[in-house]
Order: sequence, then C-alpha cells, then structure tokens
Amino acid sequence: MKLRTRLVIAFLLLSVLPLAAVTGYSYYSSQRAFRRAVQAESTLLAAELGQRMEIVAADLERRVARIWDMPTRAARGDAAPTPSAEPAAAAGDVLTGEVAVALGDAASFLDRIEIVRSARADTAVRTGPPEAADRTARVGRGRGPVAAGAPEPPPAPAPPLPPQPIVIDLKSIVAEATKDDPDAQKAVQAGLRLVEGILGSALDLGLKGTATGLRLGAAELARIAEERARALETRRHTLEKLKGGVLDMPITRDGEVVGQINARLNLAQVFHSVLSMTRSDQGEIPFAIDGQRRIYTLQPGDRARLETLGLRSGGTAVERDDWIVVRSHDPSGMVFGIARPIGAGLADIRRTAVRNLGLGLSFILIALVGIVPLSSGMTRNLKTLTDGVHRLAGGDLRTRVLVRSRDEFGLLAQAFNQMTEDLQRHQKAAVEQERLRSELQLCRQIQTEMLPHERLRLGLTEVKGVSIPAREVGGDFFNYFAVGEDQVALLVGDVSGKGVGAALLMANIQATLRARLPLERDLKQLVDAIDRDVERNTPRGVFITLFVGILDLQAKTMRYVNAGHHPQFVLRREGGLDRLPGTGLPVGLFAGHGYEEQAVTLADGDLLFFYTDGMVEAESDTGDMFSTERLEALLLRAHNDGIDDLLARIESEVQQFRGGAEPFDDATMMALRVA
Repeated sequence: MKLRTRLVIAFLLLSVLPLAAVTGYSYYSSQRAFRRAVQAESTLLAAELGQRMEIVAADLERRVARIWDMPTRAARGDAAPTPSAEPAAAAGDVLTGEVAVALGDAASFLDRIEIVRSARADTAVRTGPPEAADRTARVGRGRGPVAAGAPEPPPAPAPPLPPQPIVIDLKSIVAEATKDDPDAQKAVQAGLRLVEGILGSALDLGLKGTATGLRLGAAELARIAEERARALETRRHTLEKLKGGVLDMPITRDGEVVGQINARLNLAQVFHSVLSMTRSDQGEIPFAIDGQRRIYTLQPGDRARLETLGLRSGGTAVERDDWIVVRSHDPSGMVFGIARPIGAGLADIRRTAVRNLGLGLSFILIALVGIVPLSSGMTRNLKTLTDGVHRLAGGDLRTRVLVRSRDEFGLLAQAFNQMTEDLQRHQKAAVEQERLRSELQLCRQIQTEMLPHERLRLGLTEVKGVSIPAREVGGDFFNYFAVGEDQVALLVGDVSGKGVGAALLMANIQATLRARLPLERDLKQLVDAIDRDVERNTPRGVFITLFVGILDLQAKTMRYVNAGHHPQFVLRREGGLDRLPGTGLPVGLFAGHGYEEQAVTLADGDLLFFYTDGMVEAESDTGDMFSTERLEALLLRAHNDGIDDLLARIESEVQQFRGGAEPFDDATMMALRVA
C-alpha cells in the first residue's frame, strides 16, 4: 500500500472514528441526562399529587366535622318554623342548606352524608345549661329581651326523643338543581365557594358557638386546639379511609363519643380535583389509583394510553414507547403518578447529534481535500529520494537529488547528497588504502624473502629462527649464514617503530651486515661504522637494537657485540642459564661512543636463544606483560627439547598468555644447538 493511501486512511481513522465516538457518547449521555431530568421532575410532580391529596383530605375532614353542630339547632327548634305535619322534613331542609354552605366547593366531593347522634348526647343537647336554654328559647321564639327585675320562669324540661339519623343526599340535590341548566352546576359551585369565602370564619366560630356556648374560657380553647392537633396526626388514617370511598368520623366530647358522621365520597370528583392542579405543558398525564386498583385520569382517553404503557406493572419508574411513567406509593395504599412523553425531546437531541456529526464530517471533508495534495507532495519527494537511492545502489556515486522543501524531506535530501559526497571521498580513500595494502603485502613478501626460510646445519650444529610481525610489515629481523669454514654469523635486530619505514631500514641494515661480515672480522669496528652511517642517513630519533655474533664451531667460542639489545641467553646442557648483556648503545641513537666485543665459551649440547622485546613485552587481556622472568623459566623447563619443539612451545605459550589481545610489537626468536 502506498504511503499516500496510508496517510489518507490514517487521517480518516484518526478523525472520523473519534468524531463518531464523541458524537455517539454525547448523544447517549445527553439522552440519559434528559431521561434522568424528566424522571426526577415527574417524581416531584407525583409527590406533589400525594401532598395535595393529603391537603384535600384534611380540608374535607375539617369541613365535614364542621356540620356536626348543625343538627343541634334543629333539635332545639332554632330553625325556621315549619308546619307541624312535617317537622323532620323542615329540619332536614334547613340542614341541607346549612351543610351546603359549610362544605362549600367540597360539596361535590361527597355523594351522601349521614349524621348519627347518641341518645345521651341528644338529651344533653335538648336540656342544655339553664342560661343557654333560656337564651336559645328567646332567640328561637323571636321574643324581645325580658324586663328588668321580672322573675325568670323555670325552664320546661324537653321530652326525651330517640336519636334520629339525618341523611343528606348531596348527589340528588346537585342533580335536581342542575337538571334544567347545564351551567347551573358551575354556578352553584362558584356560589358555594363565594359563600365559603365570606361566611367561613363566621360559621366556624358562630355555629360551634351555638352548640358549646358563647363564652369559652382559655381551657376550652386549648382543648379545641389539642383536638385539632390530634386530627392532623390522624390525617394518614383518614387517607386510608378515603381509598375505600367512605369517610367515617366519630365525634367525641369530653372524652366520650357523642355521635358519628358517615360520608360517602365521590372519589372520581376528588381525584379529578387533585389531578387538575397539575400542569400539562409538556403533555403530562397525571393519574391516580385507588385501593381497588381503579385508574383515574382527567381525560377518558388517557386511561387507555396508560394501560398500553404497562401502568399496572411493578416498580416506581417505567420507560416504554418514548414515555416515562413515575408513580408515588402513598402509605394509605393509593398511588399517584405522572406519565410524560419524551419522544419530542429525544428527537430534538437526535437531530442535534446528527447535525453536529454532519458539521464534523464537513470539516473532515474540507481537511481531506487539503491533505490529499499535501500527501502527494510528500510522496513525490520520497519517490525522488527513492530513485536517487536506486542509482546510488547501482554504483553511480555522482547521484544527487533535488528537493526544494524546507521540511524533513528537504533535510533528508541534503543528508543524502552529503552521503554521496562522503561515499565518493571514502571510495577514493578505500582505493588508495587498497593500493597501499597491496604494496605492504608486497613489502611483506619481500621482507619474508629476506629472512632465512630453512634451518642451517653445520655438522651436528643447527640454527632456526621465527619472526612474527605485529602489522603487515615490521622492524624485527634475524639471520644466520656461514662465514668461512666452521664459522656462523648470527644476527638479531629490532628497528624502532613499525610499518614500512622500519621494514626498509631493517632490510638496509640486514643487507649491509650480510655484505660486510665476510670482509670485516672486527665486530666492534663494524658495528661502530654502521652506527655512524645510520645517524647520517636516517631521520633523527630512529635507532636499532642489534646483536651480532660469530660462532667458531672448532673453538666452541662465540664473539659478539650487543648494541642496546636485550640480554640473550646461553642454556647450559647441565642446567643453568647465562646472560649475554649489552656492550654498547643502540645503533644510530648516539653515534661515536664505540662498542666492546665480548666472547663466550660453549660446550656440546648448549643452547643459544636470541629474541626481541616483542616476546617479553606481549600483554594479556588484563594488561600484564609476559616478562623476561617468565621466558627464562620456560627456557629452563624446555632447554633439552629440539629447537623446533622449543620455538613452537614458546610461541604457543606467548599466544595463550596474550589471549584475545592484539600484538602491538613485532616478536622474533632464534635458537641454535651446539654439537
């Protein structure tokens, strides 16, 4: 897949997918928050319905209790005169009117009221206190005030009558009053509310004052307040009665039950009054469920809608078909709730989410239109660089790429061009190094050819040497050759420095010695002449450590000059080791100081061992040196070995001691067995 395609796909994945995820999350979170807000608001409205029902129940109980004292007036004869043939009917008519006034707008909540008084209470009412009876008689008969000083006539005892229940059919009364005028019911209700507002306080005090007296002390008022407090405490108990449609109220006086008021409720009207106070600006449907699981709503069609929403199922909150139904369970067993549609709100949230997604995709499309030419420019620069790499891989080191951008691609093009220039330069250097390597290899071959390849045998005496250069060529050398009869020239040297210069000087010194030794038998004069010649013809600081010896096989003696070289060794056949110390300074270091010639006597079986400093100065991985002491100990252990075995053993020990460390100096050794 091309880079441009990958860039476009990556851009789409990194923009469209996050946008879709954020939009989806925003949509679902907004939807969830909206549902929670609607549910919380509906819960509050449902709780308010229950509180309103408590208020209505308390007010209804208070109004019904207010009419208790009205039958007392009729029993005492305070009502208007009626024909003797129908005293009960006249009293009922009077009470009906007074009850309607006392109930006010709550009259529509009741279908029927029954007032039942006990016999003791009825007798007490008819007899009453003397003052109250006289005052009642005067008011009831319509007489004026009694003249001052006139004797009060004794009150006539009222004959005991059995308690008669008074039944008021409010439903029939309202139906009779409104049968000819459909709007009469509304007018009656409005009138009752007006009368209630005007006469409420007067009836509350005046009617009860007629039954209990006009003069009440502080104790009586406190007792009434206590009764009202108990009435408030029993409000919940009243609600439990209301759910069955019947309100039974026992009436107590001085701790004794004096009667009871039984009222049959019109629950449909009660619930309608409670539900009608709920706002419905969002299409809410308030509802109530009584103890018999009957559903009450404001509109008849709302009940069928609630049934489809699973209203009778359990739980306090149900969501179905874009509706949220919340119910509040009252301890009395009644249920109040709100059903609210949320489809419009969810649709608005959905439209907002789609609109936001569309705007985001539009911006992404605009960005995509801009990124396509940008990615094309990037891939074009990459293609230019790729072509340049292919030409470079084909061997064209003159390849250059042209990228005019100043971004990373431009920096990469500059680095590529710099790389090709460096490759050209390095190739030239590599060619030059290869040429030098070839020349060094040739020098190495020449140097190797200048050294002895075969051992030298003169009778039973044999000599052999080995040189190991640290680099391609080195400054160490050894040589042995016959000079005259029964004499052997032995040479070991080490030119300071390494490489080609040291090898050239080594070759020159070796050629000079090989040419002059057969002619010059005085070793100290020979070495002194070479010393002066090297100082004149070589740069300052170049010198040579040199050991020159001539072994006379007949006399078993060796004359030698040690010009600054390490002490060489003589291993005796019987054991022991003799050193051949230096007899002068290194050649070319400080010319003109002269040299001394020394001689050593040998015996059959003795071993001469010659070496350079590269043998004893070899270092291990830890930086330790092989040392002259270790070499001497090794020679003492192996001095009876053949010269081949001896040289191989020493070389192996040195390499094993050095380990992985690279040699930094040439190493040369030579051995001669006298026989």
